Amino acid sequence: MAREAGAFEARVIEAATVAVAPWVRWKCQYGCPGYGQSLCCPPHSPRPEETAAVLRCYRHGVLLLAEQSWLVRYLVGQLEQAAFKAGFYKAFGLGAGPCGLCEKCTLTGPCRRPAEARPAMEACGIDVFQTVRNNGLELPVAREPGQPCARVGLVLVE
Repeated sequence: MAREAGAFEARVIEAATVAVAPWVRWKCQYGCPGYGQSLCCPPHSPRPEETAAVLRCYRHGVLLLAEQSWLVRYLVGQLEQAAFKAGFYKAFGLGAGPCGLCEKCTLTGPCRRPAEARPAMEACGIDVFQTVRNNGLELPVAREPGQPCARVGLVLVE
């Protein structure tokens, strides 16, 4: 389903292969202009220790790669919903990059689009590069501005 909708790679993985590390959120804080601008980004997103605890509640996930963050967020939402309707009631998706659903996030109140908004993997402390490697894939780094690079999403399924 993910490939049909635009992912260039999608595979079922073991949840235990998802790498979590506390340093990852620092990369958001010291390098991403989206830091603190959305309820889906640090410091509002789940902390690495919470993420590790939640991952222990799952056995599998679908790791997907697409060309743009917005497409990953869309695909993750669609897969999460399809998995839920198929009886996987614990299905939960994690996107890529800052949320971007609203022009300006309401940081002082509840999310205006909670059915669609999902934190990015990295916002929750997931080491995306190591997770991809743990599952037999490579994720090249964009070395020049504007150079295309894959974006990664994950739908946890139990």
